[in-house]
Amino acid sequence: MKKLAIKGLIGVAVFVALCMFFSGTIKTITTAKVRVVTAKSGKLEEELEFKGKLVFPQKQEITVTGIEDDQSLTIKRVRVSVGRRVEKGDTLFEAEVTGYESAIKTLEESYETAQGELMDLERKSGNIRLTRTDENWIAAYDALSEAKDEVRRAQTQLEVAARLGGVTLEDGALPADVQDETLLAAQKAVTDAKTAEQEAQTRFDSVNRLGIGEDVVTYVTQSRELREKMEKAQEQITSLAVLAERTKVVTAPYDGYVVEINVKAGDTYNGSIAAIVMSAEDSKGVMRADVSDLERTIEEDTQVTLERTSDKTVSKKVTGSGVDEEGKRYVDIELSDKDITNLGGASVLMNEETKVTVSYRSGTSSTLLPVSAVRGSGDSRYIYTVEESSNALGERTLTIRKQDVTVLAEVGSTVSVKEDLGRVRVAYMEDRAISEGSTVMLYAE
Repeated sequence: MKKLAIKGLIGVAVFVALCMFFSGTIKTITTAKVRVVTAKSGKLEEELEFKGKLVFPQKQEITVTGIEDDQSLTIKRVRVSVGRRVEKGDTLFEAEVTGYESAIKTLEESYETAQGELMDLERKSGNIRLTRTDENWIAAYDALSEAKDEVRRAQTQLEVAARLGGVTLEDGALPADVQDETLLAAQKAVTDAKTAEQEAQTRFDSVNRLGIGEDVVTYVTQSRELREKMEKAQEQITSLAVLAERTKVVTAPYDGYVVEINVKAGDTYNGSIAAIVMSAEDSKGVMRADVSDLERTIEEDTQVTLERTSDKTVSKKVTGSGVDEEGKRYVDIELSDKDITNLGGASVLMNEETKVTVSYRSGTSSTLLPVSAVRGSGDSRYIYTVEESSNALGERTLTIRKQDVTVLAEVGSTVSVKEDLGRVRVAYMEDRAISEGSTVMLYAE
């Protein structure tokens, strides 16, 4: 009998143990598992990252001047590349006047022809001696010719000004009711020129009555034309020679960076565009970064870090901002020549993007939580806190309680909330849905 009692007790014990085992197993299977984080106080740190390229907002076009309409240069070689730092006097490119030898030969022949004709004219007119009367007639004739030219120029300017101002001239003059000072000044210039023309005409008529020989007029006219041809040819020869010498080697007019190159070896260049574009004298380059996708405004004097590689970084401050032609916001970080060199050189920085980072740290402390621990959206945000208690068997029980919170900021994986949660424990990353009053258990560690 005693043996039966002992066996019964053993059976009951085994049964209870089995019930407890399966009870725990069922509880493990059916109860939501969560991770728990303890709310802590701290200052929210934020790091923004964007990209930038080196630009030179202030630029100077290097253009070869003095090239006439019928002239051009042939680029022989370009000695620089975009992004290169040059010093005053460094060679930018070399060129030659296209067809220089042929052009010089043509001009010299023109000069020599006119010179020969003038010598022949003077030989044939060797017996002509200009009298005082002849000289007075020539002077009066020249003065009248110049006065007529001045009337023409003044009248042209008046007509242009009138058309631009929407005024119709009456017999070549302004209507009486015009009050515009610019138009009135142009009309006065015409009146003054016509008065001077009339005076010149009067003087010419006076000396013309005394007469002048036709052979004298012919000599004076032809000799003038020939001398003008010689002067023009000589001026063109000189200008062409100066142009050829100037463009053999075109050098940098000051220290700076090459920003654009619009010519290459073999090109024909007429000076209508800039051959080279440089950064303006004494100007600085800036790292221009597109921030149009950022919600936060990057203010001037904000500390930033520019990084090409781990060993090529510089710390600078934002020096300006603006909006580009496409409507995108940007910030500028001014760089010194040393900064540009330390980051890899202008050529690299102009063609490849550089990482720009900004680190912010809140000025005040707040409660910080993982972003996945804060639920809801908009102004309806909440968390699930964890309450711990013990049941009749002494087992620890974890219960979920909903608590509304006010989100101040969200940066990366961290959320800042307004409420002071002390050391409240917050549930998150549950393996199934939970709600107010849910019993949960921790993931097995």
